Amino acid sequence: MSRCNVRNSRRFGFALVCLGFTGSGVAWADPAHHADFYVEDPYAPHNTSGQTARLGTAVGFIYDQPQDVLALGFEAAVGQRFGRFAIEAEYAFLGFQSRGQYQTALGATDGDIGLGHGQRLGVLARYEVIRFDSKQVGPNTLAALYVEAGADTAWNHWTRPAYNEPSRLVPDDTKRVEGQGGFGIMLDHRLQEPIGFPHRVAWFLGWRMAMSPHQAMTGAICRGSTSCKPVEMADTGGYVDNSMLFQSSLQFTF
Repeated sequence: MSRCNVRNSRRFGFALVCLGFTGSGVAWADPAHHADFYVEDPYAPHNTSGQTARLGTAVGFIYDQPQDVLALGFEAAVGQRFGRFAIEAEYAFLGFQSRGQYQTALGATDGDIGLGHGQRLGVLARYEVIRFDSKQVGPNTLAALYVEAGADTAWNHWTRPAYNEPSRLVPDDTKRVEGQGGFGIMLDHRLQEPIGFPHRVAWFLGWRMAMSPHQAMTGAICRGSTSCKPVEMADTGGYVDNSMLFQSSLQFTF
């Protein structure tokens, strides 16, 4: 092989190496882009998908007890949004107290009396039936009317009266499965140029009803925390035990 051929071969190999580097750089170069939830137009369509965390309060009534009970507490949930549809795992803690006058073994008494507490753990699905986007509501904001349904396990614990409280009827603790249904309104705001957690903040205001097959109650008349006498409980005769809660919460989408 002549020197010219060797020299040409070396030049050709060097060219191939350079082409490989430059060609691969061109092939893998992507244009600059932002995440799907980054927008420059505050009236752009909303992307509401993402993971969620929600915190809120609940107040309402537990029915089908010896007397209707006022429930007040908090709830927390985590889940996933898929556009209009969302699914969550939810936990709630409720404190129980008397509603107005409470019937004790010695007659009716006024004032709030702590009666116990309840816990709820379940799964919930929510769907936004009607939406109003930024053109109707305002920049980076949408509103929706939603419905929801799910199921949970409910634990109710009833405390005995303190030494300085009159004797009263104390139901036995219960554990039951409930079906849930509800509806409400949502106001959801988008962070126009989010730089981290979260990229949406929503406010929920709604009503939730829980229902379970009726169970005959058992309980005792208790004086103080140690002296209790089992008694027959009056049965409501209904087929369903239910509760109604009014809820307010904040949800973060990230």
